[in-house]
Amino acid sequence: MNEMRPLAVVGDVHGDIQWLRDVAVSCARENVRTILQVGDLGLDWPGRNRARLETRLERLLAAEGMTMVTCGGNHDNWDTLSSLPVQPDGLATWRPHIRFLPRGRRATIEGLTVGALGGAFSLDGPPLRTEGKDWWANEEPTPEEALNLVAGGHVDILLTHDVPAGVPMKSEMDLPADVLARANQTREIIQMVVDELKPGHVFCGHWHVQVTHELQHPTGERTRVNVLAHEYNRWGNAVLVRPGPLTLTVESLHVRGR
Repeated sequence: MNEMRPLAVVGDVHGDIQWLRDVAVSCARENVRTILQVGDLGLDWPGRNRARLETRLERLLAAEGMTMVTCGGNHDNWDTLSSLPVQPDGLATWRPHIRFLPRGRRATIEGLTVGALGGAFSLDGPPLRTEGKDWWANEEPTPEEALNLVAGGHVDILLTHDVPAGVPMKSEMDLPADVLARANQTREIIQMVVDELKPGHVFCGHWHVQVTHELQHPTGERTRVNVLAHEYNRWGNAVLVRPGPLTLTVESLHVRGR
């Protein structure tokens, strides 16, 4: 493996294949071969266009010589994701170039240990959405999955969909206190993992805004949290991660077409 080759991390894309084309082209310019994705990719969305995204994305990634690894968001089909067999490398395969890092697990990707705790609480869940059609009851990470991740020890990168509770976030929606508290349960679970593992970097999305925040641990370690914006934010939806001898360097990736 070329140690200097960067990898990319991409925020929510909600099944937009045109945006994904721009992402892939932009990654190719930087010699990226692996793309981490924080969920809300739009995987296996039921309906008459089911599997169209995956077919087009697989073709696109194969043409560019890239692999995408997602952790899943609350707008992905968790019935499908949860049923995928995990292979010896810690990843499940949806298509040859579209892979899934399950909650509570880790994998070595481009020489880095990456852990995942995908999913989140949907503010627009039932009755606004229908179970099995555009909402899944197992959309959130569980405490057991979090503890399984902690038990495995250190990770270089933690890939999540929602944001750790220690990062100040303000919703554009005026949410009732009980709904906000319910949504924050996932954030608290993620924060527990961050407190225990003290990863150097957390990459997440879900809030559709770009935020960078540093968490200081009592023992002196620091965790940089990159909250990525959603599709069509050309400077905020994706970052490059460049491995170095002692640390990782993170920089914005300008997403643009050919």
